[in-house]
Amino acid sequence: MHYTDRRDAWDAYRDIWQRITNAYEIPPRRSQRDCQIAVAARLVWERDGVEFLDTTAYAWSGDLVLVEVLDHRIRSNGVWVHKSDVRRRPARER
Repeated sequence: MHYTDRRDAWDAYRDIWQRITNAYEIPPRRSQRDCQIAVAARLVWERDGVEFLDTTAYAWSGDLVLVEVLDHRIRSNGVWVHKSDVRRRPARER
């Protein structure tokens, strides 16, 4: 497969990449606990500001929660945020 189309390249969206300023470093794997919980997460984008995202929490570690973020503005599929930026979604919102 040849990546001749800019949309197919791994860095195709580099012009819109931005940091999530309330994201934390990845905690040590030994401290992480897996889960799968429907949540609403508060993300603070470097340029775009605050966003509330209905998503899934896939792990937790102490006061941090790993939430899924499928967005072209970041290069990964998730970020670790503080538990105060996450709330469980009620069953009617899932």
